Amino acid sequence: MSCGGCCPDRPIVTDEVCQNWEFSCDDTDRTIWEADGDVIKPFGTVTVLVENSCDGVEVRVNDTLIATLTEGQSFSKTFNNLRKVSIRCLGGSGGSICCGKLCMTVHYKKC
Repeated sequence: MSCGGCCPDRPIVTDEVCQNWEFSCDDTDRTIWEADGDVIKPFGTVTVLVENSCDGVEVRVNDTLIATLTEGQSFSKTFNNLRKVSIRCLGGSGGSICCGKLCMTVHYKKC
């Protein structure tokens, strides 16, 4: 059975995400955004700003390292298959923290 033109396409939904993050500099990978399982083909632009870092901040998208940033740096890129964004604050001495912002524009279709 083919739907042909019987039903309109699902509309593309756009979400704006802006959040602060703060973690210990302990080399632990932390997920700061993850796509809902009910969305179809999420895509969009991820921007990460680092306000304070110890020995650097690794940014991962879909478990792939995409950038290593230091204090005052930012990274922005558009991805066509966006499932997860995570941060790893590297090194540092006891009690040190890194912090910054995550800003995203995500487009998707919802089931």
